[in-house]
Amino acid sequence: MLSNTFNSPAFNSQLDESLDELSLLLDEEDWEAADRLTADLLLETVIQNYNEATELSPEPEPRHRPHLTTEALAGLPCQLLHALDDRWQKASGGHFGFSAQLQIYAATLETIDFDPALRNWSTPHPFFEEVGWLMLTPLRPIGFLRFYSWLDFDLEAPRGHLPALWYWRVPRITSLQMGGFLTGQGGGFGDLARLDAMMLRLSRCHQLGG
Repeated sequence: MLSNTFNSPAFNSQLDESLDELSLLLDEEDWEAADRLTADLLLETVIQNYNEATELSPEPEPRHRPHLTTEALAGLPCQLLHALDDRWQKASGGHFGFSAQLQIYAATLETIDFDPALRNWSTPHPFFEEVGWLMLTPLRPIGFLRFYSWLDFDLEAPRGHLPALWYWRVPRITSLQMGGFLTGQGGGFGDLARLDAMMLRLSRCHQLGG
């Protein structure tokens, strides 16, 4: 379990420092830097757990660079998600954060008829449109996600717009497979499996309360 990483004093110390840095960035409304640090912290947790599992494995599998895959998102530590979300909520007055994204995700599924089996550009997940992640230009159809640099890093953005890099950061080959241009999730189709995995994890952590 990824939560095992929280048993390491060294990791906890580094995490506390990074969370303090995140608070400073959010207080200064440096939303993009805060988003990048948030994604880094999530990924570092995955890498830490991966390294520990590899060291303990008697017959380690070939090493691959860890990413925020569906499996990794589904196992993120609730403590970390709550800590990150709490800072985003407080700094943005509830406008940004994982809680805002989870609320929007749940609301869209309750009010909008969406068939996840229709995986094409004309049927993007309603969540993407609600949080302002879709590419609304004549360059590409509406079902493609915006490039990361095209996101709105200010409070004028739609509610739940940030954090976002946790979703955008994917391997280059995955970017190509999703229709992108080696730039992460941007310019490609939305990956519903990763979105669902994160939202289900957030929901579970909310139910557990910690």
